[in-house]
Amino acid sequence: MIEGRLVGGRYLLLDTLERRGFGPSHRAEDRITGRTVVVTEITLPADDGARERLLAEVRAAGRLRHPGVVGVLDLITDRVADGGMREYLVTEHPETRPLSRVLTDGDPPSPRRAAVIGRDVLAALRAVHAEGRTHGGLDPDCVLLAPDGRGLVTDIGLARAIGRRATGGSPFTPPERTGPDGDTPAADLWSLGAVLHHAAGRQAAPGSPLDQAITGLTAAEPAGRIGPDHAEALLERAARPRPTGGDLGRNRWILLLAAGVLLVAVVGMVLWAVL
Repeated sequence: MIEGRLVGGRYLLLDTLERRGFGPSHRAEDRITGRTVVVTEITLPADDGARERLLAEVRAAGRLRHPGVVGVLDLITDRVADGGMREYLVTEHPETRPLSRVLTDGDPPSPRRAAVIGRDVLAALRAVHAEGRTHGGLDPDCVLLAPDGRGLVTDIGLARAIGRRATGGSPFTPPERTGPDGDTPAADLWSLGAVLHHAAGRQAAPGSPLDQAITGLTAAEPAGRIGPDHAEALLERAARPRPTGGDLGRNRWILLLAAGVLLVAVVGMVLWAVL
């Protein structure tokens, strides 16, 4: 796509975005509403049902309303420079950076920030699952990071409609998703665990809540994985900031012990003075 081009007679391409997505992505202006959006060029696989699958996924994603899900706005069919036809997916444009780019730039999130991101992504996935859908291809390029630290999810259902970006061997594809019955909420949760491990798993202390969440989500067998409630509780614990004074429970006992010693000393002095 060329910057300055008008897609579908409506969306003016402004500049190229840094995320890979499922094709070239541009920041664009909706010439009708004046809204800034993202326009992604999608090349369909060579089979007759590809566009129908894409349309079904776009319709389903367009009905989702959740603060952690990037909204789908439109699907346009238009010509490219060589005269062929392309599909253009139009989505909201939150000010974000893809997690994949953050990691490529050598700025991995701390374990606590990774837990915050994981908690947000989990909430978005639960909203998708509540609609009877799955993401079907979660990886670091689908996780977008806002300046305030929030994590958002995009590209819902695209892998199912047009194929995944990576073939077999992707570290974010759960074992069961290679088969016909592997597109389940449990598979999405496995991918979330793999994304967290890739982002900050090596920094997580063994046995820490984040480490437990990653290990529990990425169990090989779906039946052996922790559920979303358990994962949410672990990520919530891992996301809490440490008290500035150190370990609060330990400090409380130290203060109580010191107060007890001081009380005994005062009582002793009073008794000595009286007697």
